Amino acid sequence: MTGYEYIRTMRSLYIPRTPRAAYIAAEAGLLPVEAVIYKASSVKPLFEEPYDLEELERVLAQADLSFGDAMMLAEIFAAMTRERDKERALFAAESLTALENRWIRKVESLRPAYDSGEDGLDAAFLLARALYERALLAGRSAPIMNYYLIEAYYILCQRQDAGSGGREFDLLIRCLLRLGLVDQADSEIGAELEKRSEGELLALAAEIAYLRKDVRRIRELLSGRGLGGLGLDAELVQVLESWRG
Repeated sequence: MTGYEYIRTMRSLYIPRTPRAAYIAAEAGLLPVEAVIYKASSVKPLFEEPYDLEELERVLAQADLSFGDAMMLAEIFAAMTRERDKERALFAAESLTALENRWIRKVESLRPAYDSGEDGLDAAFLLARALYERALLAGRSAPIMNYYLIEAYYILCQRQDAGSGGREFDLLIRCLLRLGLVDQADSEIGAELEKRSEGELLALAAEIAYLRKDVRRIRELLSGRGLGGLGLDAELVQVLESWRG
């Protein structure tokens, strides 16, 4: 069977969802080798329209789906719910619900360890981070987003009272910023900067100053700093460089 013959008859054969599935089917004799070549060469970026439903479904089904990929999927599904094709819009709505429910289950799976206090600060941070992620996935609904952000904030506040810092504090500031409480975030981060000057904290402080349109504060924070040595992503370093002017 030639490649063209496979393409012409493929709808009457087993249709693999991934290149690996095509390879296994070809190895078992269910499909010709052309199926592997076709599937491997037809993969396209998720953001390319029209969206490939099979590819979206494949990514959504991944057991180890990352939060970054989840946010990308949420953006795609939200856009698809506005399509005129009712079947595609329904697929998007159901997929969006499945994605959000996945993070709800993640939150609930982390509650027992937090409630029992068995893992201390780690349990609190993991639950607060899951709540924060759940909030961002629900970003189209302000009441739901704020509900999860506030719960994450109060968990992190308790950890701060217990003497924790670092990642817990940074996430607490993120919650405040997402809630629109920029002045409160600025007040809290000022005292923390006197204790430590890590890259992520400095970037957060600069972001807050930018949101408050405080150019003097941005320059005060970044002046004379070797931004490349702070352990930040290259893209973030470029943003900070542009703010420094």
